[in-house]
Amino acid sequence: MSLQLVSFDTDRVKDYLFATSVLGDIREASALLDNLNRKIGETIREICPGLSPDDVIYAAGGSALVLLPDDATAKRAVRAIEAFYRGATITASITGVHIPMSPEDLRQRFGEKVRQAGFLLRQRKAEKGNPRTLPAAPYMRFCDACGCLPAAHRDRERDELVCRACWIKRAHRGEARRTLWDRLIQVTEPHRGTPVAPAGWDDLLARTVGNVDYRLHRRPDDFSSIAASSRRPGYIALIYADGNNMGRIVQGLETPRSYRSLAHGVDDLLARVTYCSLMKQVREHPGRPLFELLMAGGDDLMLVCAADCAFPVALDLAEGFEKYSSPLVESLGAKSQAISLSVGVVVAREDFPIAAMRDLATSLQRRAKRRSFEADGEGAIDFMVVTGPGSQNVDRIREEVLTEKGFVLRPREGRYLLTRRPYLASELRRLLDDAMLLKGAGFPPGQLQTMFEAVFESSNQASLAAVQALGRLRAEPRRMLLEFFRHGGCDILYPWRKANGYRDTALVDLVEIYPFV
Repeated sequence: MSLQLVSFDTDRVKDYLFATSVLGDIREASALLDNLNRKIGETIREICPGLSPDDVIYAAGGSALVLLPDDATAKRAVRAIEAFYRGATITASITGVHIPMSPEDLRQRFGEKVRQAGFLLRQRKAEKGNPRTLPAAPYMRFCDACGCLPAAHRDRERDELVCRACWIKRAHRGEARRTLWDRLIQVTEPHRGTPVAPAGWDDLLARTVGNVDYRLHRRPDDFSSIAASSRRPGYIALIYADGNNMGRIVQGLETPRSYRSLAHGVDDLLARVTYCSLMKQVREHPGRPLFELLMAGGDDLMLVCAADCAFPVALDLAEGFEKYSSPLVESLGAKSQAISLSVGVVVAREDFPIAAMRDLATSLQRRAKRRSFEADGEGAIDFMVVTGPGSQNVDRIREEVLTEKGFVLRPREGRYLLTRRPYLASELRRLLDDAMLLKGAGFPPGQLQTMFEAVFESSNQASLAAVQALGRLRAEPRRMLLEFFRHGGCDILYPWRKANGYRDTALVDLVEIYPFV
């Protein structure tokens, strides 16, 4: 008889969260899932009463890892947890798998076994496929909220007929306004994480423990209230962040204790850097409803914020997480570099479908992850400002519009990229600083727009417009523009940089973020 390592992961979390475009429904779904995730340990202890607290290694952020005494108990636990999620939510689900663990595995190869369980888990999740569409009957009324399931209840407060799944979410309405927010502000409590925090976290703890800036923030009622808080009213941003390099670090861990320390440390770190990033904006704009957390746990984060907060928050998240993850990893003796974040940022009007923003943010986050991998793990950020309904395919836009194919006069030869996205965090910080300096120097918006339009004419027209702008500008704006070109590695052929057999420019990226800095 051998121990069993049981691994759980929630299925299609974002589909459940964004079943409707109403902030209240999303917040309620998020709170319900968060509560279920943290009850996995309690449910398993009911199945196996003699279970030690240390055997529940981790349970948060939509996943869990548990050690159980035998194969039969592990199978019973997987069935019970999967039924627990389905019964509690109707439409959300979780997948569980288990693999045997020998005493030697437990002492020396625990990280390797966790990685093996992860592969098995992904395989089983893929085997489930997508949920089937319900047939429509003549007298069936679909849910007014999600439109996916038959209506079964009347929500008198919102005057809607809703399905069982949406009814369950809305039953947690009062709790949803507190759960994720309460967990975030727990970082201000002296006891949270302080006894086991790495030595390199001293200044991070100083900026979170005892800090009460959260009292200056007003919780939003809907996406419109967030959009109204933006410097450019009517725009919101969706930020989706996910950790890099976790698998490599986990594989180097040798014991359940080290994995437990890593999991809880990463969860605490993400909460602390998120709190610091958001409170920096709150101090600058007290009393405004600037943001709402939609998902937070482990190394995953999703939030909506006012558009002009998006780029500073995303950068502070990426830089802070990478900086403080390094001492955390070192304290565990793991033979790997720091954990970084890959971040997708979508800016759009408040009436743009939030589910479409989610899909775009996910695509951008994946592109950022590839960029991070190419740069040996440094955090990366990709972004997009949505200008219309046709902006929903990132790859198509990048290939058809932001290459030489987007020129009115195409070159006979040579490759041109009209964007440098995705950016490493350090590169985007430089771009953001340049945008703020240009705006502070009173750079004429008309000149910026002229150069922007010329980029899509031809490579030569773009260079001519840049030279003309430099000749017409006053001394300080001219100096700022030259600094921008030089920071971007442009040679004498402004605004182009020559690299790896092609030319690219950051001018389009600058113009895209300029209204939101």
